[in-house]
Amino acid sequence: MTSSALKIAIIEPVGGHGGMDYYDFGLCEGLSQSEIDVTLFTSDETEVSKGSVFAVKKVYKKIYGKDASWIRAIRYVKGTIQALLICFIQKRTICHFHWFHVGPLELFNILFAKLLRRKVVITAHDVEAFAKGLSVPLFVRFAYNLCDAVIAHNKVSRQELIEKVGISTDKITVIPHGNYLHALGDIPEKAIAREQMMLPVNANIILFFGQIKDVKGLDVLLEAMRSIVTEFPETILLIAGKVWKTDFSKYAQLIEDFEISSNCRTDIRYIPDSEVASYYAAADLVALPYHRIYQSGVLLMAMSYRRPVIVSDLPGMLEVVTNKETGLVFKAGDVNHLADTILSAFRNPQLLNELGENGERLMREHYDWSDIGKAVAGLYLSLND
Repeated sequence: MTSSALKIAIIEPVGGHGGMDYYDFGLCEGLSQSEIDVTLFTSDETEVSKGSVFAVKKVYKKIYGKDASWIRAIRYVKGTIQALLICFIQKRTICHFHWFHVGPLELFNILFAKLLRRKVVITAHDVEAFAKGLSVPLFVRFAYNLCDAVIAHNKVSRQELIEKVGISTDKITVIPHGNYLHALGDIPEKAIAREQMMLPVNANIILFFGQIKDVKGLDVLLEAMRSIVTEFPETILLIAGKVWKTDFSKYAQLIEDFEISSNCRTDIRYIPDSEVASYYAAADLVALPYHRIYQSGVLLMAMSYRRPVIVSDLPGMLEVVTNKETGLVFKAGDVNHLADTILSAFRNPQLLNELGENGERLMREHYDWSDIGKAVAGLYLSLND
């Protein structure tokens, strides 16, 4: 079968609700360049540009919000049924799902797809869920064993899929998460961005961006700020993103306890696409002090914006960042090492500029969606041989 004859579906319910639209559009664009006929099935919170070269169907309607969970679950199931029936009618032979955990709804998706005799590809964004109760262990193994192929974004995810989920090695393909160069908005000058956001023009600004989860190590960064502001008292930590499965009040208490209130700016909400560029433009350094992670969209976004990054020495991070070449690395959980590394960087602004430039070059050369589209298209074709 040739790629031009292959019709597939990307079924990804998060979309614009949680920033997955960047990923979805990059993948669909890359697949379209490889002559794959692709339709994206996603949430009604996703905004689609008029010039899109692939079809988008917003079948998941009102599945987020304050309505009762059982009502939203029914809407989710309805969206999946609609998506898969369209796939069946249009003869889309492969359904590609994206998982951060495996619960009853994810299991339903794969069971219904198999009932309709579709081939199933899973991208495992997270092997294990980062909050209790999201995944059902029995469902995880059963669901993954039902699928035809699994995409892992890096070697550490591949290894955990083998060891913790029991997936056979021949079913897993490592294909990286792509860059965000396709999604960059108009990037303002640093001074203009800071003026718009009422940030000091000449201060060192550290950005902590994205969903605020306990595994992301904000507590470590806040403690490190005590040492950082001793040498650079005008430093600002800009915290921007919505809270996920935690309570920000404990971080607010740490800010007070560490006496760094005047050095912290918090914007605790979902940051819409139209505002994202200003946050990165305003930053001197993007901090990702994570305790645990498989792959980070924030990391790839920061590097796409040519912002230097500092990351904890987790395997998933080290597959992207080389210390003092494409970013800075510190020992995970080590407050003193984090503070010392940031202070050393602030003393050497030229290094920060070089890291930002090298990071963007890495994104262009090794994380291009066109290349990723070719790799995923090749996987699809192998399932139809």
